[in-house]
Amino acid sequence: MNKQLTMKRRSFLTTTCATASVLAVSSARGKKAKPLMKNGKPMNIVVMMVDEWRYDQFGYRGERMIKTPNIDKLAESGNSFDNTYCVSPICTPSRGSLWTGQYTMKHGCNFVTMDKHMPPDQWSYIDTLKKSGYVIGLSGKNHIFNDEFMDKYFDFREEYTHFGKNHGTMTKADQAVYDYRHDEKRPEFKSDTPDQGSVLFEGLIEGPLPFKKEECMTHRIAEDGIRFLRDHADDDKPFMLHYSFPDPHWPNVVPEPYYSMYDPSKIEFEGMDIDWATHPAAHYIQSTANGFGDYTMAERQRIAATMYGQMTFIDDSVGLFMDELKRLGLDENTIVVFTADHGNFGGHYGMIGKTKAFYDSLVRIPLIVQFPGIENGREFSANIENVDIMPTVMEYLGAPAQKGIHGKSFLEILRQGHGTHRNEIFAEIGLNQAPPPVMPLKELDAYAKMRKAKDGNSWFLDYTVKGRSSMLIKDDWKYCHYVGDREELYNLKDDPLELRNHAALGGHETKLAEMRAALLDKILKASMEPDAWSA
Repeated sequence: MNKQLTMKRRSFLTTTCATASVLAVSSARGKKAKPLMKNGKPMNIVVMMVDEWRYDQFGYRGERMIKTPNIDKLAESGNSFDNTYCVSPICTPSRGSLWTGQYTMKHGCNFVTMDKHMPPDQWSYIDTLKKSGYVIGLSGKNHIFNDEFMDKYFDFREEYTHFGKNHGTMTKADQAVYDYRHDEKRPEFKSDTPDQGSVLFEGLIEGPLPFKKEECMTHRIAEDGIRFLRDHADDDKPFMLHYSFPDPHWPNVVPEPYYSMYDPSKIEFEGMDIDWATHPAAHYIQSTANGFGDYTMAERQRIAATMYGQMTFIDDSVGLFMDELKRLGLDENTIVVFTADHGNFGGHYGMIGKTKAFYDSLVRIPLIVQFPGIENGREFSANIENVDIMPTVMEYLGAPAQKGIHGKSFLEILRQGHGTHRNEIFAEIGLNQAPPPVMPLKELDAYAKMRKAKDGNSWFLDYTVKGRSSMLIKDDWKYCHYVGDREELYNLKDDPLELRNHAALGGHETKLAEMRAALLDKILKASMEPDAWSA
């Protein structure tokens, strides 16, 4: 750790007494409510987030190869929810839903570019916490709030993108890592995608990241997060820290010892017998554009092994942070949430990454929560959407329920030890723009080569970004509707890998009609909810 992290520690009890009389919560109208206290103590909040991590690739979920001992320990000392879903399988929309408790159709942050990031005059739970006296911090990835929002609300901003540190205290190593990740040497991956330019892109990148692990982003995020803890351990105010990792999202690069930690030849992929001709065309286009159509099995395994190394690197940084939280005596009055913005194919169908799709590997996410004073060490099968997370945190703190949101607290599930919570799960993705005509699979390879030569690597965005799409899960069935593309119907109990699309194969017309009607009903009801910031 850097010497700058060293700081004197004062009594936690002194802080508790000093804070008890001043902390209050504001509603969206700005009125004062009762203090955010629990058992006479102010409660800190840590929201840990990883980017693009499949829900089942953790030791506590039965994963045998990928080493995640610190996250497993977090699950053992907290409560894990096995059926948690993001409400959009793309970074910015999902993060917007976490912080507002609203579906994308309401908060409007529906794509990853800066013009779709949240402005300072839009309500979020950050606003409520700030008005309640919280010190707000970020160590890691943002990808939801614009610069004006960050200037208004965040007291601590050590920010990283997938391509390096871009705000805060920069070291020479930070700049070197940034420069390396902004130098895409593979000519076929040069990109004109907005906000990316010539950064490292998807696909196979041979060799380890040529830096010491202590110089790389995942470790530096831990250093910045620990510095925040030490700086505010004895403050008169509680804090909310967003501790957020850009990995294991692409580019899949990692330093030693993580690059060599996993033997690629021992990695096996499920779902390799998928028939893409019976699935929406957009699902395979992004991976084809980024080389997966041409990669050998050994090359795919190498990408996966690198991603596994990224995961264990993150796990180590989670351990460093949690050890310091405990050493400072903050674990007894800090809520800890661990989740992901969305999933990752993670090797399913021989692919790494994501696309405009609702496979469980992309929309089902990890969720671990630790609430001081609530029984821990349990696994729950309740159906949770990530819009439910912050309403649960706020109810635990005693804050009044926020009106005009889609999320609903699952605190009662934690208290009772059981429950379903939701009978349906909803998700959505896509811009309100017409997608191009469906490309037949047999013509895709030739078309992809032509488009890449003409328009560069990011031509696939026409297919994977444009066009609204929605999903509903109900009673073990999943239905997905795509504007301008093939619809999907899966029985998740019989077909967890979602290989057999009954909408294409036939035989379940009654169920298909039932799920179409249920999705339409869900969309119409959700669109009628009042805006949170005008509630």
